[in-house]
Amino acid sequence: MDEPTEKMRKILKGFPEETISACSEFQAHGGDAAFDRAVLGVIMHHLSKAPKQPMAELPGTTTLVTDLGLDSVTMVEMAFIFEDVFATQLPQEELVKIVTLDDLRAMLRRHLRPTA
Repeated sequence: MDEPTEKMRKILKGFPEETISACSEFQAHGGDAAFDRAVLGVIMHHLSKAPKQPMAELPGTTTLVTDLGLDSVTMVEMAFIFEDVFATQLPQEELVKIVTLDDLRAMLRRHLRPTA
């Protein structure tokens, strides 16, 4: 097993293999598809109830709290995970403004560090 995947296994202990693979792939190669699978995989892992349609088919306007049922504690936990997965720091003042899936994706993309 390669080092990035092992690192992701430690960060994402207990997460599904698909999410670990997506995060490892994004760290190794970047790409919109891997980014989206990684973000949606982390969210899916934190849902108490699966949405009626696959995560990848949810519109960007889907709200994290109202539509997906995430609470503030879960949002903070996910922020820490995203910081580790994407090797970045997420400003608190931006985190509190996130409402939708698109808000989350946009904020994460703004703070991604370029891979060397």
